[in-house]
Amino acid sequence: MTARALRLPRCLLAGLVACGGFGCARLAIGPGINAAALQATALVPWHAAPELPSRSQVQAGQLVIHADFPLAEQHRIVRDLEALRVDVSQTFDMPISDEPVHLYLFENPQKYDAFVARQFPSFPVRRAFFVSTDTTLAVFAAWQDRVAEDLRHETTHGYIHAVVPTVPLWLDEGIAEFFEVPRAEAGLHRGHVAHLAGRIIEGTWRPDLERMEALASAGELSQDHYAEAWCWVHWLLHTTPERRRLLQDHLAALRRDTATPPLSLALRHAPGTPGDLAAALRGHVESLAATSQR
Repeated sequence: MTARALRLPRCLLAGLVACGGFGCARLAIGPGINAAALQATALVPWHAAPELPSRSQVQAGQLVIHADFPLAEQHRIVRDLEALRVDVSQTFDMPISDEPVHLYLFENPQKYDAFVARQFPSFPVRRAFFVSTDTTLAVFAAWQDRVAEDLRHETTHGYIHAVVPTVPLWLDEGIAEFFEVPRAEAGLHRGHVAHLAGRIIEGTWRPDLERMEALASAGELSQDHYAEAWCWVHWLLHTTPERRRLLQDHLAALRRDTATPPLSLALRHAPGTPGDLAAALRGHVESLAATSQR
């Protein structure tokens, strides 16, 4: 797994989120990138680019899907993404937004690569990415073998940002990793379980939520970070109703006030919080790994 991340305030050009070689997440552009430079990366406004997919358009709830190939309204991926909207809302007890999330699907990966190179020349090409600006939520993706996984991840970012525009980096990615797996998995990311279980055997992983919260640069993110972000979200949602509510309340607070204190502070003072959170998270992974092997 490679590091993949770039975060910008929504009031700037965008939060750019990409799917790398091993899956979906944020893409590390590298050090030295600044907001002013990124605002100038698009040579012309991308929404006016003539090469944007436009052959077919499908409305699916909040999604407006633009494709450069015939796309059936009842395509299973379309229905899956529409159902995802309800799943995200119900999981976090959040309202459903009516702000459009535009999905631009390129049938030809080479055309997609060329579009990204022209419109975002400083942005390395990946299978998909999410852009959030003051006025637009958009996903760009190449139609390929893992497009369903990519679109679940990136569309989750869209659904979350439509309701909570500013989300901590670790939490934004943890939620997207949780929902990128097929719906039947109920958020169980077997790849992350296997990776973290291996780290436990090696003795090289010590979970630390405060360390995760301190991550401000997407370039810092590694496979360990993405897996741990997913694991914290899964642990909070699937261990006790109180922890699930704690996460729901945190997102609600972020929606009201971006200066909301970090989740670790609320968790530390919550009844029933284990004294050793690192041990609790490792135990959660070990339990999931044991169940997966049965």
